[in-house]
Amino acid sequence: MSANKTHFKVLILGAGSGGVSIAARMKKQINAKEIGIVEPADFHFYQPLWTLVGAGVVAKEKTKRPMSAVIPSGVSWVKDSVQSVDASANKVTCTSGKEITYDFLVVATGLKLDWNKIKGLEGNLGKDGICSIYQFEDAEKTAQMIASFKGGNAIFTMPPVPIKCAGAPQKIMYLAEEIFQKNGVRSQSRVNFAVAGKVIFGVPAFAAPLMKVAERKKIDLQFSHKLVEVKAKEHLAIFEKTVETKVDGEVKTSVERVEQHYELLHVVPPMSAHDYVSKSNLAFTSGPQTGWLKVDQGTLQHQDYKNIFGIGDVTGVPNSKTGAAIRKQAPVVAQNLSDVIAGRAPTMKYDGYSSCPLITGVGKVILAEFGYDGKLMPSFPMDMTKERRSMWILKKDLLPPMYWNGMMTGRM
Repeated sequence: MSANKTHFKVLILGAGSGGVSIAARMKKQINAKEIGIVEPADFHFYQPLWTLVGAGVVAKEKTKRPMSAVIPSGVSWVKDSVQSVDASANKVTCTSGKEITYDFLVVATGLKLDWNKIKGLEGNLGKDGICSIYQFEDAEKTAQMIASFKGGNAIFTMPPVPIKCAGAPQKIMYLAEEIFQKNGVRSQSRVNFAVAGKVIFGVPAFAAPLMKVAERKKIDLQFSHKLVEVKAKEHLAIFEKTVETKVDGEVKTSVERVEQHYELLHVVPPMSAHDYVSKSNLAFTSGPQTGWLKVDQGTLQHQDYKNIFGIGDVTGVPNSKTGAAIRKQAPVVAQNLSDVIAGRAPTMKYDGYSSCPLITGVGKVILAEFGYDGKLMPSFPMDMTKERRSMWILKKDLLPPMYWNGMMTGRM
């Protein structure tokens, strides 16, 4: 439904996983006509499957549905983009110039992919051996490049966190390595994982088995390597390598530039909140969450504007940005928003839960489930640090219908 209204009781910015989940849940609490969603896109994507699209396991069209079929019936769809938010005036200005006021606001705008922060990348993604599973069209091109790889240097990059689905950069690498084996080119190939950070995964319980996977697959791990430039025609990737040295008992840090030739380069860009959040009074201005939405990590209520809540990747909370995190945040935000509408204090708290099905090969998944401070939060009574076929089935076959029919309809 197209919206001509200029005021809503509950206005939601973004119709991704978080925005649609909240709209579906709030529709049960208040009249759907009092709910509006600002969203410019024509389609909604189930992005967790893009890794499998990139490996040629799943067709990209299975990840896509019309936005009109996903936004709950009766909820007004304002097909526009956010230009700015004036939280003091309870007003959102769209890029079209349209102004919308609200009583309560839910910021569910996700994050943006900062491709422009990698010099020389613009215009070269999808050709000259450069690919990425982080965009719909490029995921299929990634599958084509991996399948046609004839050997040489294959580099898979991991930017500084936070990013969405921090396990995906290595998932596609493990699948690609397996494809190289199947196609008979692995013996004449080198597979590199260039990681901006110092560890392969942020939760030690899962980092240990992943190190064993990398060792088994003979993957060269290059820590403290941040991709900063691409010379596409020369097939060169330029990294900033952070080097720590101890001088007179004091650790000193220096940065050196490193060039590597590649035949295949899988790029994961840096990520950040959209400017209308990061450069506004909605965001943290200091600390580890600088630039992200300034919400309480438990209630997900804005710390300064109590009629504003956040959900999903835009939130400045120390969790892992995944769809599973949003699934756990949605009931918290919906309940706390209902509480505030009714004049009560928020009653629910989000515990930082996130889940990352770490694909280590076709038919093999380590299901990493954890909360704040890396606390392990397994859903199944088994050792979740092991590779399991059952978790592959969960990832590939069970989670997608649960997403479309459960999470997107407010049932789970």
